[in-house]
Amino acid sequence: MDEKMLLIEKYHLIHENNAWYSDRENSHKHLIFKDAFFEKTDVIGLLFRINKLCMAKVKYFRANMDQFEPLKYSYKKGFITVPLWDSDFLRHRASGYILDYRYLQTITVYEDFAALCSELEAFE
Repeated sequence: MDEKMLLIEKYHLIHENNAWYSDRENSHKHLIFKDAFFEKTDVIGLLFRINKLCMAKVKYFRANMDQFEPLKYSYKKGFITVPLWDSDFLRHRASGYILDYRYLQTITVYEDFAALCSELEAFE
């Protein structure tokens, strides 16, 4: 199965009317992306859309993904390396900093994101 479909399964997205929706318990159904977006973008584009991250972040991480290691957390093993589609965190290889997608959501001012990028790049 290709990584895009594994991502769809992980987040339990539902396909209807040429679009993908999240319809989880205790929340309203909402559109995540349309088929056209699904077809034309890569795994990082889909993952960042699901996690509600802006295009500036998509562009930065797409261009610098080799500087990061995708991770998820296992309560038994701690942070473990996983394929990008299954990740919840990114570890910056040079600094060891671990960025949570939820933390990246909280950065809403472009200058703050640019400062984070500069700080990370100072380690390289």
